[in-house]
Amino acid sequence: MSHRTGGKPRWYHCECHVDEHRLGTYDAYSTGEALRWFKATLMMVAINMDEEPYRQARDWIEHGQDEATRELSEDKAHTLTLKQRTTHATWTVTPVPYLPPPMQADTST
Repeated sequence: MSHRTGGKPRWYHCECHVDEHRLGTYDAYSTGEALRWFKATLMMVAINMDEEPYRQARDWIEHGQDEATRELSEDKAHTLTLKQRTTHATWTVTPVPYLPPPMQADTST
């Protein structure tokens, strides 16, 4: 489990949509964890796309993570969309205020 130090406690909701269909979601507890999910799912989809969207995905991996980290640290969502003809694949990471886990019922009685 990740431990937070300083700053506002939060988590990051990650989503990937292809056209209007949600391909996957992930809840991360750090910027690094969110961006690892982003990279992994980005390349799983981009490897099957044409050369230009694939190049854009590689460019994000090589140069886009600093901007993503900055945006997330400023409590802004980060989004990347790759387009291939009529297909749009979109990844979004959104900072969310930390919500504590729900109280568990006392089962000792």
